[in-house]
Amino acid sequence: MTWKDSEFWKNASPKELLDFFQSVEQGTDLKSLADHMLAEEEFCDLVFEYLWLLRSEEGSKRFLNDVNLTPELLMKFIYFGYGKQFLSGNFDSNAYFLQVRSLFNSAQSLRILSLAEEMDRDPTLKIHLLSNLDPQTWEAYFDILEEKNMTMQALLGIFSNLRENEIRKILLNSHTLYYYLRMMMVSGFKKFADETEKESANRKRLESILDSIHVWESFCQGLNDRFDFQAEAKLSPNKRDPDRLSLVLRELKKIPSPDRGDVLVYMRGNGAVLDVWEETTILSALGNFDRVGKYF
Repeated sequence: MTWKDSEFWKNASPKELLDFFQSVEQGTDLKSLADHMLAEEEFCDLVFEYLWLLRSEEGSKRFLNDVNLTPELLMKFIYFGYGKQFLSGNFDSNAYFLQVRSLFNSAQSLRILSLAEEMDRDPTLKIHLLSNLDPQTWEAYFDILEEKNMTMQALLGIFSNLRENEIRKILLNSHTLYYYLRMMMVSGFKKFADETEKESANRKRLESILDSIHVWESFCQGLNDRFDFQAEAKLSPNKRDPDRLSLVLRELKKIPSPDRGDVLVYMRGNGAVLDVWEETTILSALGNFDRVGKYF
């Protein structure tokens, strides 16, 4: 196998490496590669170096989401990238985890979350991986919690060490996580009778954040009642109803400019903002308004 030759990793061109990640056979060969990565730290770092450089390529993403890569290896890759970003300067851990979570699908995120001890040491990563779960894997995650005798408070407790703006940013960027937390708050209301003072304060803070996002959920629902999002999406931008974007601009103008990008991501996820063109147009118009007092 080519990958067993250390000279391959030292001398291969980016194209050769990408071809390797795209074509490596699943099953025995990939399992053998993963085992060697676990056994040889220097070799593992060499593979991660190139995986990190090629992380945006679909071939690399397919490689990272293969079941033969153990959760332990995936955690090593996450922190390998963390170190690379940290050393590059101007580091924002939230921005990093937003980026790295996009590399993993829902099933692979669940496998990493199964590393309970490691997850408990890094609540920010844990929340970002939770935000990757789809409804089916959420149910599987609840089963994991039950197996480990973890309570709902233990799940909510992961938010206690994060700042409000960090939590809000994460939830605005993950509709599924926001939805499940709201559902948990409603279904678990009677289970909070025996909570401690600290747990109560943590829950109320999270409820307040969820309520602030619910305002935007209601706004998007109101737009959905008034406009046909699916029909509008089929039209070219200049044929769409301008009233919808006018309403979005009017509401976003009311909030601080640093918060607008995350709210726009939320709106796009809810269908109220249809595509990248609308997203960039709205941000450009708001920037103009902040500078000269008019959108265009």
